[in-house]
Amino acid sequence: MHILIPQKDLETAATVVSNLVDRTAGPQLILGNVLIDAGEQGIQLRGTDNESFVVVKLSGTVRKPGRTTVPADTFREIVRLMPPQGEVSIAEAGQKVTLSCESSEYKLMTIPAEDFPEWQMEQGSTRFQIAQKTLRYLIDSTLYALPGKDHRRVLLGVYFELGENRLRLTSTDGKKLARVHTDIPEIEGVSSARIIVPRKLLENLYKSLGNEGPVEVELSGQQIAFRFGNVYFRGNGIEGKYPDCDAVIPKDFPYEILLNRDVFQTAARRAGITTEEKNKSIILRFADNACHFTSMAHDLGAFNGRISMDYTGPELELAFNFQFLIETLSRFSKPDVKLFIKSSTAPVVMKAKDEDDRLCLLMPIKLADARPAAPGGEGDDE
Repeated sequence: MHILIPQKDLETAATVVSNLVDRTAGPQLILGNVLIDAGEQGIQLRGTDNESFVVVKLSGTVRKPGRTTVPADTFREIVRLMPPQGEVSIAEAGQKVTLSCESSEYKLMTIPAEDFPEWQMEQGSTRFQIAQKTLRYLIDSTLYALPGKDHRRVLLGVYFELGENRLRLTSTDGKKLARVHTDIPEIEGVSSARIIVPRKLLENLYKSLGNEGPVEVELSGQQIAFRFGNVYFRGNGIEGKYPDCDAVIPKDFPYEILLNRDVFQTAARRAGITTEEKNKSIILRFADNACHFTSMAHDLGAFNGRISMDYTGPELELAFNFQFLIETLSRFSKPDVKLFIKSSTAPVVMKAKDEDDRLCLLMPIKLADARPAAPGGEGDDE
């Protein structure tokens, strides 16, 4: 194999592919490699972690066709440091690949391409298009609510639901919940489908998406694929039944409170400095056109503060993990956010003005658990 590729294009492709490879594969070293394939189909880079894979097509010159694999991280770093306006030569001889560009030359050990995993791809049953910018928005709106780890494997991915010409994404870790949707005017094939898409696939997809152009999405049983530009992602869905999130979202709200996201986040950060490490709880008390913040950590001290706001309803107290509260509020692009509250123990629904396509839900901490960590009292107006 001998190919020539512009450094700029090769660096972009190597980054996309190396992000997906499996660095914890143990004896399966091949999963930490990138496959370089040059033939009649042109030049492709491919990476996989056995749960998903990515292919990037490249323009270049094929002087001699062939296939081989090289360590993904090392390959990316070498290409990144090659002269930016140069052309990278990749030539295979024996069990080594020579990478050269202008005055720089590297030799890398290879693993035979025959050892690289082949994918059993399911036949697509549903296809539609969505703008890259829109898909980025949907992914960004939901990834934050996924747990880092959970014995319930179905919660480790975002739930995609397609039906009635609408795509809805839901994610939850049991304490936070995110839901967002967009219209899909044209659907080819089966018009409804459901799949739980793993975090890693979505994180890498998000990094690769731009703000221009469409994405072709294909659903097929337990697989989902995304094609845009010269990039193609495909992955297996997480098997299992996703929980009925409709059942945990309250429907009736005696309290509706409009707040300024930025002011509220600042006050929550101040209160969060003096919280116990276990649940990081702060107590919010809404009364008399203000929200009062209290927190306490036995080994640090206490905080009392308040912010003025438009609230004339009955006195209401809630306790939250301040980090979850800030993280949830930060998902909204609009500063005016409304809290829909049923009670101090029921999940709180958050929606932003003029953003009817999404909602966030946050479980409060029981006041009985949070109150010992709060000294009570009021602070000065800010």
